[in-house]
Amino acid sequence: MVTILFRESSSSRETLISRGFSLIELAVTLTILAVLAGLLIPLGTTLMDSQRTSTTEDSLAKIYTAIVGNPKLNTYGYLGDVGDYPSNVLNLVQSPGLAGWNGPYLSDVTIDNGIVYDSFGAPVEYFQPSPGALPASPTDQLALISRGPDRSSTFYTSSPSTNPNIRLGTFLGTSPAGAYASQPDNADNVVYPHFTDSSKLLDYQSLGKLNINISNFDDNTSVNALIPGCPNYYDVSITSIPRNTVEAYVTYNPGGASIDLLQGLYLVKIFVSGTTTPVWQEQVAINPDNTISRSVALSGVNSSLFSTFVLQILNTLANGNNLQFYQGATSLGTVNAGAAATNLSAANRCSRILVRNTSASVNQLVDSFIMPSGPAGMIRRYNSAATCSMTFANASYNTIAIYSDNLLIGTVGKRGNKRVKQFTVRVGDRLTFFDETQTARTGGLASPYTVACPASTATF
Repeated sequence: MVTILFRESSSSRETLISRGFSLIELAVTLTILAVLAGLLIPLGTTLMDSQRTSTTEDSLAKIYTAIVGNPKLNTYGYLGDVGDYPSNVLNLVQSPGLAGWNGPYLSDVTIDNGIVYDSFGAPVEYFQPSPGALPASPTDQLALISRGPDRSSTFYTSSPSTNPNIRLGTFLGTSPAGAYASQPDNADNVVYPHFTDSSKLLDYQSLGKLNINISNFDDNTSVNALIPGCPNYYDVSITSIPRNTVEAYVTYNPGGASIDLLQGLYLVKIFVSGTTTPVWQEQVAINPDNTISRSVALSGVNSSLFSTFVLQILNTLANGNNLQFYQGATSLGTVNAGAAATNLSAANRCSRILVRNTSASVNQLVDSFIMPSGPAGMIRRYNSAATCSMTFANASYNTIAIYSDNLLIGTVGKRGNKRVKQFTVRVGDRLTFFDETQTARTGGLASPYTVACPASTATF
């Protein structure tokens, strides 16, 4: 029997031990790397999603600005140029063929198969609901929505095939004006503006107001002064510059030429009625939720040279309140309280009329007005007849001008929360209505409409 002995050298043992430690170290290292990967990959994904969220919010803000512009910088976007919100987000890039379009209003966006996408690869959702049938007149609402990292949203609840870029009369799914943020699919959505913090941020006031105040110098030697603009002597025309469409046309009466206009640039012209050459014009910028006024002083009026027409007075004040009328120093006559409709001596067009109450308890001037330039006669009412509020609703014409006894009392546009208005009217007033083309409209009422309280609603 042969016994073979192996002798393990110290150097071999040290090599085996060294190799053993290397395997352990490698296993530990791999374990540490796996743990770090498990921590860092989600962290990296979170950072990427955070970056995409920031990029997406900036992108939505740019789309919002493309729609409404930045009025502080005198830009009014698609809305100010075209006169309405886009029917599709793509309209901000590609012309829909509408007057006033001056785009593209948007660049550096991802478009695939005619749909605008966000940074997460999902279609941008566009919220701009219709105001609803008259007499509803809510403030406009506008928002842009990204579905966020999970690319899901309650928008598809009702109709998965609908293009979210399209402006819908009714938003499909949970409305941003409702319990939108509480829905699980919307938890990571990115929205602009941040209506999930306050639903009031959805509201967008697209309208501003323009007031026109005209005065003219009367060269009549008995006047020789600047006086309120002669009623019915001037016409005011307001044209959208980008659309080249007349937005309002009214026959002027002091206090009546107050007009709501969509944000944007307009050319305002004043004409002597019946002429085609303006005596004054100016380009004005209408900013949302803001009122601007233009006071225009004109010359060239001499009431003493103008023709005369009948001034009819209705005085139904309490007994004893007799009214005496003067043109300058000349008395036109007195109308006693309770008398039938009375025609005074003819008065000059555009002249200033003063009215004195000759009652012993009053005996003072109680009224002053400018005789209108037309039509052939004028009715002036001093009465105790009942008054009431009358509603005017307009969804058809750019502007409806409302005249009482042939004098402008106000206007109502067809946009936003100003398309329904109320005016105080008096029993017996005769109302007529004209659109921006000076075409007579009835609003579903008799023409002229004689007020009887409670008054009917005029719907155009």
